Amino acid sequence: MPEIEIVSLFKEIQVGDKTAFDMLFNHYYSKLVTFAKQYTKQQESAEEITSELFVKLWLKRETLLKVLHPEVYLYVAIKNSCLNFMRSHQKRKHVFAEKEESAVFEGICNGHMSFLEDKELRKLLDEAVASLPEQRRMVFKLIKEDGLKTAAVAQILGISKRTAENQLYKAVKTLAETLSDYLGYHPQSKVARKQQLRDLSLLFL
Repeated sequence: MPEIEIVSLFKEIQVGDKTAFDMLFNHYYSKLVTFAKQYTKQQESAEEITSELFVKLWLKRETLLKVLHPEVYLYVAIKNSCLNFMRSHQKRKHVFAEKEESAVFEGICNGHMSFLEDKELRKLLDEAVASLPEQRRMVFKLIKEDGLKTAAVAQILGISKRTAENQLYKAVKTLAETLSDYLGYHPQSKVARKQQLRDLSLLFL
């Protein structure tokens, strides 16, 4: 959803437009739950945190005109709520984490690598994403699955844009190596060494 459209929805919600609120909810709820779960490791808690955010959003809708970047605002709000949740549960060390959700790879390789329909490979890639360091995994998911810009992801996670770019590069490299081990050839073998990160990332669009 273009940022200009999100800003428009925020303006409409600010004056009490329930239809605009429903549109925002339907577009972001699942994405924000997935993002929250990367912190909480619990589906139920992630859903609760996300639901509470939307409730607060509606109750405090009069203040939404002050929000300059709505998409970043939503993700940062979820992150802060998750951090508060985790701090309040630090003493409960025996919380059973649910199994990591499967990463969504429908868009990977833009359809020109039909082997992605191979369930074994899909499972391998899911596991590869799940095994990435936390920050790297979040950067990859936000950019490649949620479609956020690098600058927005950097702002959401509180890191520099350069760090976000480096983390994305390393994530893509790791997944490419995973494919190489499975396929017997490296999917980046035709990519020139001096290509920029955005060119390398095309393998995973």
